[in-house]
Amino acid sequence: MQGIRWLSYTRVHLIKKHKLPPRPKFTPSLESQCEEKFLHGGRGPGGQKINKCNSKVQLKHLPTGIVVECQQTRSRDQNRKIAREKLALEIERANTPGQSGTIREKALQQWHQQSKKSKERKAKGKHEQHRQERELQELEKLKQEQDIIKSMMGS
Repeated sequence: MQGIRWLSYTRVHLIKKHKLPPRPKFTPSLESQCEEKFLHGGRGPGGQKINKCNSKVQLKHLPTGIVVECQQTRSRDQNRKIAREKLALEIERANTPGQSGTIREKALQQWHQQSKKSKERKAKGKHEQHRQERELQELEKLKQEQDIIKSMMGS
């Protein structure tokens, strides 16, 4: 169950990163609807190997016409896997026209906002603590100076 935090009379559900909604899956039925091409890479990590090998993957979903390319790694197999994940995400986005993003993306956005607020709170706490310590040091210094003045006046 998610934690609940009250901020200025507003109920806010806390999102844990490990409890985000799952990513969309690339199913075998999608595999049959896709056309896959391997291309020479142009730019990116991998250096000369990218220019010589067909490691860039291009997937096209035939019913929707969505095209996804991937050239993140030097490995064709890894690029195929990443391209399939990207295509599944794009298909889910296309199937939810009323929403600006997937449920997972919205949850991730909320999680990022929560972490920003948390960091801001911690930073404010640090500054407040530092200010209090500085004031205490100044008070101690004033007290020592007064003690020195009293001892000089007394002698």
